[in-house]
Amino acid sequence: HECDTLYKKWLYVLNNIEIMERLPEELNNQIFRKLKSIVEVERMTPDQRLEYELSLSVERDLSAALDTSFDDGMEKGIEKGKAEGKVEGKAEEQRLIAANFKKQGINIETIAQCTGLSVEEIGEL
Repeated sequence: HECDTLYKKWLYVLNNIEIMERLPEELNNQIFRKLKSIVEVERMTPDQRLEYELSLSVERDLSAALDTSFDDGMEKGIEKGKAEGKVEGKAEEQRLIAANFKKQGINIETIAQCTGLSVEEIGEL
């Protein structure tokens, strides 16, 4: 609590890092937490360090797999959405063409043959 500047906080941490069990509340911000975690890793025995590194590796692999899975699913979803949009757009275009033909007095059976729409669909237009 006597460290009123960032410089004094750094000096305090660097002078006492070896004996610190936890960071004082006044120093509990991101940069000092990062420094403390680095020191904790450096204090590990070789076996502890290997276990730590392996756990990080597993965590990164899982995260990468989830990200890849999400990205692939998203891309497939976008492609599916585009395909469905094209189909719906084409169907809407055929209905508009059929409605215009109907207004012109063209035979409904002829319109159905030209547009691929059913006679019932054309009748509802």
